[in-house]
Amino acid sequence: MSFFLGQILEKMGSIDKDIRFMATHDLANELEKDTFKMDPTYENKIVTKLLALTADSANNVQENVVKCLGLLIKRVKDSQATEIIDTLSKNILEESNKEELVEISGIGLKTIITNLPSEGSSISNLVIKNLVPKLLIGIDSEKLKDKNEIKMSCLDILNDLLQKYGSFMVGDLENIQKVVLPKLNATRPAIRKRAILCLANIAFPSPDNLFNSLLDYIIKSIEEAKKPDHISTLIQAIGSICKSSGYRVGKYLPKVMPHVLSYCDNNKFEQNDELRENCLLCFEVIIEKCQKDVTPYLGEIITLCTKYIKFDPNYSDDGDEEGEEDDEEMETSADDQEEEEEEEEDLSDDDDISWKIRRSSCKTFCAIISTRPELLVELYQKVAPVLYNRFKEREENVRLDIFTTFVLLLKQLNKKLANPQAKEVLKQQVPKLVQSISKSLTDKSIRTRVGAIALLKELVLIIPGSLTGQVSQIVNGINLSLSEKNTNSNLKIEALVLLKLLLINEPSESFQSHITSLSTHIVKCINDSYYRIASEALRVCQEFVIVFNKIRTSVDCKPIISNLFAANFVQLKAQDIDQEVKEAAISSIGTIITLFGDVIQSELQPCLSILLERLDNELTRVVTVKVLSRIINSSIKIDLSSILPKAIELLSTFLRKNNRVLKQSSLVALNDIVKVCPTLLPSSLLTTILTEVATLINESDLQITHLAFVFIQNLLKQYNDKHQAASLVNEKCIPPTLALLKSSLLQGVALESLLCLFATIVQLDEPGMKYEQLLTLLFNTAADIKQPVTRQSFHSISQCIAVITVNTTPAQRKQTIHNLICNLSSVNEPLVLLSLSCLGEIGRRIDIHENENLQESVYKTFEANNEEIKQVAALCLGDIAVCSLQNYLPFILEQIKNQPKKQYLLLHTLRETIVKLSHTDEGIKTIHPFLQSILPLLFDNCVNEEEGTRNIVAECLGKLSMIEPNEIIPKLVEKIKSTSPLERSTIVTSIKFSIMENKEVVDQYLAPNISQFLSLLHDSDLVVKRSALLSLNYIAHNKPNLIRNDLSVYLPILYNNAKIKPELIREVDLGPFKHKVDDGIEIRKTAFECMYTLLDTSIDKIDVAPFILSLCDGLKDTQYDIKLLCHLMIIRLANSNGAALLENITLLIEPLRVILMTKVNETAVKQQIERNEECIRSALRAVASISRIPNSDSIVKFEEFVKNTIRTTPLAAQFNSILSEDTISNQDSMDTSN
Repeated sequence: MSFFLGQILEKMGSIDKDIRFMATHDLANELEKDTFKMDPTYENKIVTKLLALTADSANNVQENVVKCLGLLIKRVKDSQATEIIDTLSKNILEESNKEELVEISGIGLKTIITNLPSEGSSISNLVIKNLVPKLLIGIDSEKLKDKNEIKMSCLDILNDLLQKYGSFMVGDLENIQKVVLPKLNATRPAIRKRAILCLANIAFPSPDNLFNSLLDYIIKSIEEAKKPDHISTLIQAIGSICKSSGYRVGKYLPKVMPHVLSYCDNNKFEQNDELRENCLLCFEVIIEKCQKDVTPYLGEIITLCTKYIKFDPNYSDDGDEEGEEDDEEMETSADDQEEEEEEEEDLSDDDDISWKIRRSSCKTFCAIISTRPELLVELYQKVAPVLYNRFKEREENVRLDIFTTFVLLLKQLNKKLANPQAKEVLKQQVPKLVQSISKSLTDKSIRTRVGAIALLKELVLIIPGSLTGQVSQIVNGINLSLSEKNTNSNLKIEALVLLKLLLINEPSESFQSHITSLSTHIVKCINDSYYRIASEALRVCQEFVIVFNKIRTSVDCKPIISNLFAANFVQLKAQDIDQEVKEAAISSIGTIITLFGDVIQSELQPCLSILLERLDNELTRVVTVKVLSRIINSSIKIDLSSILPKAIELLSTFLRKNNRVLKQSSLVALNDIVKVCPTLLPSSLLTTILTEVATLINESDLQITHLAFVFIQNLLKQYNDKHQAASLVNEKCIPPTLALLKSSLLQGVALESLLCLFATIVQLDEPGMKYEQLLTLLFNTAADIKQPVTRQSFHSISQCIAVITVNTTPAQRKQTIHNLICNLSSVNEPLVLLSLSCLGEIGRRIDIHENENLQESVYKTFEANNEEIKQVAALCLGDIAVCSLQNYLPFILEQIKNQPKKQYLLLHTLRETIVKLSHTDEGIKTIHPFLQSILPLLFDNCVNEEEGTRNIVAECLGKLSMIEPNEIIPKLVEKIKSTSPLERSTIVTSIKFSIMENKEVVDQYLAPNISQFLSLLHDSDLVVKRSALLSLNYIAHNKPNLIRNDLSVYLPILYNNAKIKPELIREVDLGPFKHKVDDGIEIRKTAFECMYTLLDTSIDKIDVAPFILSLCDGLKDTQYDIKLLCHLMIIRLANSNGAALLENITLLIEPLRVILMTKVNETAVKQQIERNEECIRSALRAVASISRIPNSDSIVKFEEFVKNTIRTTPLAAQFNSILSEDTISNQDSMDTSN
């Protein structure tokens, strides 16, 4: 290395500039290597020589020198680093006459700052210590008073330093601020601009007292300022400071906003466009960063933006107001348009910056739209008309910004909590909106057309079916974009996508007059050489054919369909085309054959042959299988005899492929073949098909299992040789089906389709699968289930037994039920469980009350020793009563009155009956006459000491209240005032079970009384209060609209209940020990769960500041569960309203620090240690979610907290691991509703 450095040093002194260039270049390359080590003997010489070369005459040498100094600063001793800084600073300050040297020295210092490590280190502290005083001299020195370039260079360097190391320069910030602040009054705009950037970077890390002095100075200066340039600079400074420091500016808005609002619309400065622009840009930043504090000023801001988005003093247009443009003006001829554009070009002037004001208004509107969902209706009423009337904006960039703003406004309607009224307002505006944008669809500018199409695409998706009357206007614009020879390919693609969306979402009749022109353009685009246009055109063709089919009777369809088919066929048979085009062509031509196969019958066979080839091709088989299904199901009955045998063979092989979509599609296709044309299914392939289908029957994929059952059922129903089919199904498919029945995972559509299959099998009554044989198999399968068995173990089997019993002959049914009744006296508990389950499943399907000893035998099992048997018996009796209510309900009600020991089980029975009957209209009619008998019994049991019993009663009352709301709900409301806390608790719990029933009934009868039920949130009894909180949480999760408008009432109640109440903590004497018991734990936990739910369903109605104060209480709680819940709320709040969280983040820092620093005692058991570690991990996730919020690094206290508490402690590795995760933990999706 010494030899290398000696050579470099010698070459750097060469008189040949090329040699000097190569020497510095080689040195820079070596310095970039991690393995480079500086020789101490050459260090001083190298540094000295490089500093001397800053004045080199060759620019490329200077560039290399600057690069070397930037890399060298980290590798040399402190003395050499100081020399580098001092020399470069001296070049700037003392060699002011040498402009080139000043410039290269400034670049050198900026390069050094860039190359320094981002974290604080000894070298960075050295650079800050030596450089800052010199920069301040350069900015403020009297000697350099007229040297503006030097001041700008020093401000630039200082800005870089503050941007990178602001938080490490807190001690210097006050001096820097004193020097930089006066530069806001500089005569040169460039100096003022750099001073603003420096002040913004000072504000970010500055302590509160320094930040306050900065804002006070600027506000005072605004109050005293007279010149528009000075005022503009100060307003720009406020915007920049707000951008870097966020919420900290919020408390100053009462002093700032009146001035900014005044100057934005001040007649005195009418000609100063730059001032207006800066005011509007300042509004944009304040709206984004100070969302809470800016609220009182939003109305005035919207008014100003509405005014200035139309501000164009150099262009007179009488059509600014809504509705002033009539249709004739919109239909200006092409010549007139050209003349207008020429006039606009003449009016355009380099000095005209009014377009910046209009653009700034757009940006401010965007900030309001994206941050104020509660103003959505008002924005559509007041802002939307202004925006669409400005679609004629003459400046293209501004016009595109207006399109973007309107698209953003449209997208708000897709948000979860969007007010539906806004969509209704938009629907009324559609005619004028489309009229305004239709001119842009024919504009000469490609960018304008693409922007207009993007807006219309969003509009079609937001309010599908609402553009019926405007389709012609839009289609004319689309036709123009598709017909022009030199049209940009991106424009064509966008136009095709819009056309596809229109075809999907608008009524077919709207396109009747455009069928011919659209078909011509679609054919042309299908034949386009660019694959993206061709593939999109094929997708459009598919939707076009569907629309055309609906109106085919009014048009001669043969020429149009023939042309479309020909174009599709060319792409279908082409081998050397893009995969996307191949798939689109297959899908499109499949739709043509499905809907218009009779029109192109003579051309079908060649096409079907190619489809068969595509079916055999690995790349295209999935889409071809789907197309084959569509063709098979066609109402035209296409003759597929030429390809189906081979196709079926291929489909059977696809069932064993790993591709799930292919397996699923193949099963669907085989099912369609069996249903539509079972005669074409070769008997030789049946064994192979059923063998493959049998392998798909398992618990790992219940959706495919469901399709397999559906296929088998249709095969048994439709296949000609039912005996062969039944024999093969029995051999191949029944064994895996019986194995599946042992699985606890079998449920949903798979179970439903299996029950239908068993019903079909029994009805066929084929040898090997007769009722008795199936019954034996099912009972044997139940016997094979591993002990211990529960009612869940027999859930599927009992339903299968019930279905085959219901579908067999009456004699066999009667015998089976008799046997099941006999089994109830058996000592074999699993058999008793199964028999009870089967009787219940049979009884809820058909009336079986005529069977002897049924009621007595089932009721006797209520006395069994096995709790599981008693529970199943209760459900069984309830199910049996469903189809024979008049025979069983009186008995059930009488026993509830007279048998207190069996009351809990009998109430379960009653609940089962009510739940099953309340799901159907017929069931509601059946139970209605018995309400007068049921209700008194339920109300009597509202005061039962057992919470489980009260919960059953509450569910019954809730279900019944929706059957007869006029009668029952007033009774429930009356019971709210009951003197019994247990009764009040039961009543408020019952509404949980009401709200999920008929929506119209809930809205009409329950909604008006919700506030009365929830008045029990104020109840003094803890049981009642917790029940009310649970109901509020349930409503918040499932029917938030019932409480959203009253959250200002309920949230303070939640915050109050989330606090630790000393009066609820009691001391229990345990002999030599005393133990504190907190009776308020469950209340607090439920309150926080409800807050968590509301963050998901009603965040737009929540004032974040008091919410976060309550979170602070939760973080300080003694219960781990509550702390974890608060962490989840922080994560959810960071994701949904990060800006509001940042405004109040300082409140959370100390509670989070305490949690992260908590250590368990040395005597702690393993469980305590694990819980503490879990709590710390959870807190780190919360901190990580905050750090992901944009501009969170502008919160100085939060950054210091992260640095001092996490990054410099053993928690750093864990925190970095969490930060590296792509998505936030699944914990955030937790459901706390009960």
